[in-house]
Amino acid sequence: MDLTTNYPVPGDLTLKAGEASIITVLRERARLHPHKRVFTFLGDGETETETATFAELDSEALRIASLLSEAGMKEKNLLLFYPPGIAFISAFFGCLYSGAVPVPAYPPRKNRSLERIRLMASDCGAAAILATEEITRSLERNFSDDPGLSSLPWISSDKKNKASAGFKVQEPDTARLAFLQYTSGSTGNPKGVMVSHRNIMANLRSLQLHMQIRPDDNNVHWVPQFHDLGLILGILEAIFSGSHSIIIPPVVFISNPLTLLRAISRYRARLSGGPDFSFNHCADKIHPEQLSGIDLSSLKVMFSGAEPVRAETIDRFTRAFESCGFTRQMFFPAYGMAETTLIQTGTVLGSGPDFKAVSAAALLDNRIEAPSGKDDIRYVAGNGKPNMDTRILIVNPSTLEVCRENEVGEIWVSGNTVCMGYWGKQELTAETFNVSPAGVYEPVWMRTGDLGFSTPEGFFVTGRLKNLIIINGKNYYPQDIELSAEVSHPSIRKTFVAAIPIEYNNKERLAVVAEIERTALRDKTHSLVIDAIASAISSDHELQAARIVLVRTNSIPKTSSGKMMHREVRSLLLSGKLDVIAERYFSDEDIESVLTEESGGISALISGWISAKLNNGLPVDINLTPGVYGLDSLRAVELSDVLKKNYGIEFPAYRMFEDLTIKQLIAEAENLFLIKPEDNNFR
Repeated sequence: MDLTTNYPVPGDLTLKAGEASIITVLRERARLHPHKRVFTFLGDGETETETATFAELDSEALRIASLLSEAGMKEKNLLLFYPPGIAFISAFFGCLYSGAVPVPAYPPRKNRSLERIRLMASDCGAAAILATEEITRSLERNFSDDPGLSSLPWISSDKKNKASAGFKVQEPDTARLAFLQYTSGSTGNPKGVMVSHRNIMANLRSLQLHMQIRPDDNNVHWVPQFHDLGLILGILEAIFSGSHSIIIPPVVFISNPLTLLRAISRYRARLSGGPDFSFNHCADKIHPEQLSGIDLSSLKVMFSGAEPVRAETIDRFTRAFESCGFTRQMFFPAYGMAETTLIQTGTVLGSGPDFKAVSAAALLDNRIEAPSGKDDIRYVAGNGKPNMDTRILIVNPSTLEVCRENEVGEIWVSGNTVCMGYWGKQELTAETFNVSPAGVYEPVWMRTGDLGFSTPEGFFVTGRLKNLIIINGKNYYPQDIELSAEVSHPSIRKTFVAAIPIEYNNKERLAVVAEIERTALRDKTHSLVIDAIASAISSDHELQAARIVLVRTNSIPKTSSGKMMHREVRSLLLSGKLDVIAERYFSDEDIESVLTEESGGISALISGWISAKLNNGLPVDINLTPGVYGLDSLRAVELSDVLKKNYGIEFPAYRMFEDLTIKQLIAEAENLFLIKPEDNNFR
């Protein structure tokens, strides 16, 4: 088997090296193994609600491609709005077959801001929206009322047309743009990563080699399909390798993570995984008495990526599920990002995670030294090595000189998995994707914005050079959170808000530091200001801050040009050197003892749940919104599930972020309980 860069094709297919695309692979597998199942969708985490063979997927993609061809969508950018499921996969390949460029996006909710979608559509010059008929009916009117989106036509992919007899799939040039992957996070400056067909093939081959994925494997996935991890590894890799992908909707995993372990056990899965937070989520929500009959011994790969890999999380998950046959060696830490299609480096399969103990104090200054004592230990995860033609350098971000071993610098990468750049952003593309270290002129390198160091054993990621906060596997840009906070209350000084990441209970969480206007320093309403900030962050970002801090005027450091010094603010906060006038901590720990039993009614259940989950067991004011207590998307899904289990009502999680007070939330839930299910307008 040729493992060189010139062989980005599956090892089990006879395809021309360097010329085949993922289209070729799907069509060839449909010809060779038409009845082999490639996708199984578990709509509720348990029941097989949808399945697709290679031939069925190919046929449906052809039908949609013909529809798009007739609509003149070749080489046009199309926004894809789909719920989790096989319809999205068919639409994605329908775009590729027709020569259109798919732009996966999370469908906006009714009555919520369309700002992010408006900016994405404008940035990529979207020609149309491709969606299911149901989503089209639900959202088309909202879009027609929006000046920036009203001109976009909708195309329903489940409109039952037949593939045109004259339509033929043309094999694309592998250097051509395949799709746009918008990075999660900033609403102010969305960036569409341009992923070519060659990028896809090279990265899928790299994943196959790193994880030794085989055609007879069953693999279980839950990460969202519009996320690069869910799309590349969860969907495209199954087609590339010929394996079988069992997909659980993200909301189902969040609501009941036990479904993931059950699916792994039921299908004897070889591969699964997710971001670091998902392993803590399993350990938090799955109780030992629920593990009867679950067997995880079939796993060879439990990948951990998309956010920092933490030793405490690895150990905790292993202890929680070793009785089910799980071992620490199954963990597979990996490093990558959308700008490199997905994976860059991975550990040796079966070796387990490699953590290096370093001095926490020295690491703050980007130095690698031995710990001075127990209180100075920080464990940094090894992320292995690259394969194929991917190369990694550690570069001093100031001098642009290549660092020595055990010297912290910015991680730079080159190879066929590095994408084409950002759509429509030539200057940013040149600054990020077309750089060379001092004295190194070939090949061209990409700056990741991440910090790390190298050893003979591999690469270690230590932090981020760029301002980025990663919580529950999702990227958040500080400026978005800062804007939400600063407009939430008139007492907050404009442009003097800092959103920074902090480590709390072995998780990355959010801290917000805000200056108060000098005229409001003596007001006795500081608690209301904190309420407003917490509510705004919850409503706008479905995120909970771990700590909100109000400080005196001129306490927050900025550069001479007025830029926020985020790292300095974080250092001052953690060292207790900020001039604090009020602050509040938000715990993510459950106080189970105060959870109200079902007999207390819906009102008592909801208020008791918010008290136990968000307010440290203290009473809550039902005239406030849940956001004041720091409701985030994970907790909202959990409360929605509690209401369904106890009262059989479908109360959607998104409603909890629409400025409902707790009292109004209770009233709506009680009303849903009284009406018939078929009359439930919130389904």
